[in-house]
Amino acid sequence: MVYVLRLANGDSVITSARDDRDAREAARHLGLEAGDEVVSVRRLPHFCVRLTPADSGTLDIERWDDASLDDILIHEYPQLNAAIRTANRTKFIPSPDPARPIFEQLHEAYQKNTEVIREGIRQEQQRMEPARPLHKIARK
Repeated sequence: MVYVLRLANGDSVITSARDDRDAREAARHLGLEAGDEVVSVRRLPHFCVRLTPADSGTLDIERWDDASLDDILIHEYPQLNAAIRTANRTKFIPSPDPARPIFEQLHEAYQKNTEVIREGIRQEQQRMEPARPLHKIARK
């Protein structure tokens, strides 16, 4: 089974495990900092990513399966998901001003759109801070 563990700092760990307890143990083996708090553990109904070798010798995520990414955003990152939806619904440039350079207007619109996403990330980082952890990951 595949699990997603949400940490209080906003990060998530995705791991294959037999159960919740083994998922927490697998997360601990990633070398997490002492005291990192697991605030939620959930079994993923499906998970698929495409990896590609990088010049540095690591693997980069080339693409997420849309259903996998949507599921994680909806359940583990609801504030970020709402921000993405807001950014996608907002008209990029309401009505261009012919007196101003279009590239300037596009840049301003991009900055506004990016700020909506950044605010969603800030909200996600703060959302779990006061949460009572389900389990602290301790180093052995």
